[in-house]
Amino acid sequence: MKFPHAYHGVKKIFYAEFVAIVAAIVALIATIIASFFGDSPSQGIINANYTLYIISLAASIVVFVIELIGLIQGSKDSREFRIGLWAIAIGIAASATSLILSSIESTKTLSPILFAVLDTVGTIADFVVVLCVLLGISALADRLGNGEMEERGRKLAFYIIIFYIVVLVFGLMPGFRGYIVNPGLRLFFSILSAAAFVIEIFIYVSTLIYLHNATTMLEE
Repeated sequence: MKFPHAYHGVKKIFYAEFVAIVAAIVALIATIIASFFGDSPSQGIINANYTLYIISLAASIVVFVIELIGLIQGSKDSREFRIGLWAIAIGIAASATSLILSSIESTKTLSPILFAVLDTVGTIADFVVVLCVLLGISALADRLGNGEMEERGRKLAFYIIIFYIVVLVFGLMPGFRGYIVNPGLRLFFSILSAAAFVIEIFIYVSTLIYLHNATTMLEE
């Protein structure tokens, strides 16, 4: 095994991405429920949605911890993984700021755009982490003489850039819902938000497959 640190790091990131898929699916269900029952929800709907968000939040914390450990391990063999560590730090800072501001009485009524921007910073940080992992694996594949995995990593990184641009645009839409009175437009923006989750799930699955192949490559 030529890159043992990268192997163990990528393996942990593989597990983190698997949990991330579960978190994204749960968040998607919660978003759909909020979109269709948000105007007049029953107490049962409110409780169910609250539970789903708690599950999604807990899963996201698990993803962060496992991914952070994986990046720390992988950074010993890859420069790209070290860049990913900085990105994950910025992402958690943006998410923590959004959570704190939304939980304080005097700041939770701030412009929805502010919270949308903070969420977008978190999304960009997640994107950079994924990109660094893919490019790091691609570079390692090149050093191992595995041209197929090197090319697949670069192509997947390119496609994910395109997908994430779409996710960023759709993810900003809910921030404008507070300024829109028309119920049809509000529903449309909620649907775009749900579409962003669907695209994220697709990204997770594509990355998961590549990470699985990467662990096999690095194990040899």
